[in-house]
Amino acid sequence: MPHRSEFYLYRRKKTRGTYWYVCFVDPRTGRQETAKSIDVLKEKLGMMDLRSVRRRDEAAVIAHKALERGILGGKTEKVCFADYCLSFWDYDNSLYIRRRNSMKEGSIGREYANNMYFFLKRDVLPLLPRKLPISDVRTKDLDRIVNHLLVERKLSSGTVQLVTLSFSLPLKEAYREGLISSNPVDRMVKVIRTERERGAFSMDECIRIMNTLNSEKEKLYPSYYLAMVLALVTGMRSGEVRALNEKDISESSFPGLSLITIRHSVSPYSGLKCTKGKYDRNVLIPTELADALVANKNENGLLLPSMHGRYISSPTLREQLYRIMEKAGIDRQERESRNLTFHSLRHTFSTLGREMEISQEDRMLVMGHRSREVNDRYTHSSSEALRRVYELTKSLFSNIKSADDGAEISR
Repeated sequence: MPHRSEFYLYRRKKTRGTYWYVCFVDPRTGRQETAKSIDVLKEKLGMMDLRSVRRRDEAAVIAHKALERGILGGKTEKVCFADYCLSFWDYDNSLYIRRRNSMKEGSIGREYANNMYFFLKRDVLPLLPRKLPISDVRTKDLDRIVNHLLVERKLSSGTVQLVTLSFSLPLKEAYREGLISSNPVDRMVKVIRTERERGAFSMDECIRIMNTLNSEKEKLYPSYYLAMVLALVTGMRSGEVRALNEKDISESSFPGLSLITIRHSVSPYSGLKCTKGKYDRNVLIPTELADALVANKNENGLLLPSMHGRYISSPTLREQLYRIMEKAGIDRQERESRNLTFHSLRHTFSTLGREMEISQEDRMLVMGHRSREVNDRYTHSSSEALRRVYELTKSLFSNIKSADDGAEISR
């Protein structure tokens, strides 16, 4: 059987000159499609050179690229933008998410995927035609969404950046798969993040908070009390503190100090998951604090259980801290004006560490802030670096006893 060419090229003479056209040939039937301009295909492929194609070999290359991308060829079913993006973030069924997580466990968590799905449903799809094909999405459509969210809805730039991710990642994958000839996100207006800076406590305020915690200890549920102490003296995230298990605590090589290995975090949608940085890290704490944590565990080894044996509530933990702050002399008006939150304890630990001249590398090691440049250099934690950072933990922790004159931490 003779071999059929996938297409043939010819030149068409027009008023302003002669131009190359291509005609696709169906390999099964031999039927020819309507001819298409090579210059038009060039634009659809995202080739920004506006000069008209003059050479046959150049026209053939563009025709082959159009075939590979699915721009040229038999009629194909158009993929709906909404359906593609929603299935992209369907945690249980998304091939993309399964592939990412198989290459690196925990790369995309259920909570993150659910948030992206929610942003699409709430903020993106209502602003687009219901059955808009993904191949028909244009940069102006995406810019219109961003403008609406910033100007009409008055969402923060950080939230708009997250909403943008909900469609930019699916479009990037659609371009890789050849469903679209160019990615409209590439020419979008870039949203610059301008959120308020998170507040941090001074050392004097930390001492007041620690003393207030100590004086209020009997009124606080032990897990919330210990969680606030631990977050303040180690800079751990709320989810990391709440996820701690007995197996995460071990002896260290330093007398009187115990080692916490931070392996997990916990969130409402995902439950137990890996840390934000996707790797384990260590921090030193006084052994008496470690003993208090172990004494507080439940039958499953959870160090900070709720009254019902589950993970303690993040909103309740936050409200308990606000109550302690109020008693320590930081009222609601000041808290809101300075943007002080539970996460501010983490910012405080890093800020005070810098003031105590703890190196940035040592602070990054303990707090889990690793840029790509330093990731390889600090993959293995140094016990000496942990000891240097512990000087800050000791400075903060020593003040918890001032109101109790050396009393031990207990349940």
